[in-house]
Amino acid sequence: MVRINFEEELMTAENSLIAQGSLVHQQLSRVLNALGERDVPEAIGVIAADDRVDDIYLATQTRILNLLALQAPVAKDLRLVSAILHSNMHVERMGDLCVNIAKFVTNDHPYPTSSPMLGRLHEMGERAAEMLQTAMQAFAARDVETAEELPDRDAVLNRLNRGMLDDLKGYAGDEESFEWAVNLILVARYLERFGDHAVDIGEQTYFLVTGVFREFTDASHPELRLQGG
Repeated sequence: MVRINFEEELMTAENSLIAQGSLVHQQLSRVLNALGERDVPEAIGVIAADDRVDDIYLATQTRILNLLALQAPVAKDLRLVSAILHSNMHVERMGDLCVNIAKFVTNDHPYPTSSPMLGRLHEMGERAAEMLQTAMQAFAARDVETAEELPDRDAVLNRLNRGMLDDLKGYAGDEESFEWAVNLILVARYLERFGDHAVDIGEQTYFLVTGVFREFTDASHPELRLQGG
């Protein structure tokens, strides 16, 4: 009976993680719309909805910590406990990044929605959303090959982020425009970090399946992928 309860609790924790990922995906979609339209009420709604993300995060953390305290998971079960614990943290931080973007909108920065930088940010947001979906699907399916696609997807996101700096140069001669353009660079940074968290979840999937933890990218040479495992 104890073992059955353990398996049920573990399954509930994983289901909560997946649900949290779906909610953050919705949050990202909402905040991208708010950003593109300078829709302050929508941005406020995103900030308010983060309470639900936090609730799921805390409930999952508590469930996992209780399992560690009351049970003695070994081998694959211990890997799943660890992977859920770490991935739960990454998803919650992705939710926080959505809030950061929403706060940018509510601060009513005077950026024009017609700026090409907004188009680039929208593309970055779409890429980031795809990465979150890929990461969660790989985790749920224990799909290492799909998880290993994430660094390549992240490389595209990083290139878009670097392109924002090129866009910024176009406003260098206009002090007023340069100020809001710099602020948009900060939003791009939030989206770039969102992608990094997706890669981290992919690494947890690799660890869960193989029992070996490795970084998908070399910290000293982020443009290169490590081969093998």
